[in-house]
Amino acid sequence: MNKQKKFLKLCPKGHNQVIKFGYFFRETGHLGRVQRYFCKDCASSFSDQTGALTYRERKPHLTQKVLRLAMESVSQRGCARLLGCRPITVARKIIRIGNRAELHLKDRQAKNIAAGQETTVIFDDMETFEHTKCKPISVSLAVAASSRQVIAISAAEMPAKSTLAKRAVKRYGPRADNRPESLRRVLNEVKRLCPNLTLLKSDCWPKYPVIVKEVFGKHMPHEQHKGRRGCVVGQGELKRGGRDPLFALNHTCAMFRDRIKRLSRRTWCTTKKIERLRHLLNIYAWWHNRMLAPIRGPIRMD
Repeated sequence: MNKQKKFLKLCPKGHNQVIKFGYFFRETGHLGRVQRYFCKDCASSFSDQTGALTYRERKPHLTQKVLRLAMESVSQRGCARLLGCRPITVARKIIRIGNRAELHLKDRQAKNIAAGQETTVIFDDMETFEHTKCKPISVSLAVAASSRQVIAISAAEMPAKSTLAKRAVKRYGPRADNRPESLRRVLNEVKRLCPNLTLLKSDCWPKYPVIVKEVFGKHMPHEQHKGRRGCVVGQGELKRGGRDPLFALNHTCAMFRDRIKRLSRRTWCTTKKIERLRHLLNIYAWWHNRMLAPIRGPIRMD
């Protein structure tokens, strides 16, 4: 005798006394029939779209396409041309996808990073700019050495350096240096997600040891290695004296610059607001970790 399959659905408030409550069709988009539900406990109704990434979007069928194109080094205007929509539509979807990616990253636990057994983490900063090179941005990044998973990423303002310093102050005024606070946020996330951490690696920036001691204490081993400018650059992982100890992080930074159009070395694209850059960084950090996951198949954000 075949047993009837039990229907189980939770309402947004966590109750389980839920029954089907009809359905509806969206006026826009290509979603088809959307099932509705009713909760007997709290007397509220909801649907499969409640809390979804495409909730109340006018063109929900374009959301996953925008995600894939943006992560394949296509600019926002390029996405709009390929999809036949307006650039503002792509910009709004990037904001929504970026906020959802940030939630996914914050929701991770220690078991999601190398099965909770990661012992070595590499961190560093890469630089880009906001609207002009007189307003540079520092992107702090931490990567698991064994799996190359992105553990944490943060973008912050920094003052211009070298020959642009005087011109930047004259044109835009003094600019705050938020790099230490950004790095502290990254290292605090490393501390949360890597409880078995035994070694930190970075380049030779003199402020790194001070911040590491503030976050982890005096007993955390911290190795500093010369960056590419301090060594004779070879091919791939090879450097003067052997292999590159920071290869996992340098390789990940190169993938960020290749996949996010506005981070490319030679591009027409630029960042007008640092918050929009943070959205793209969170999206690619989530995308990068999904690519490294053992489960294969098309990447789709929920």
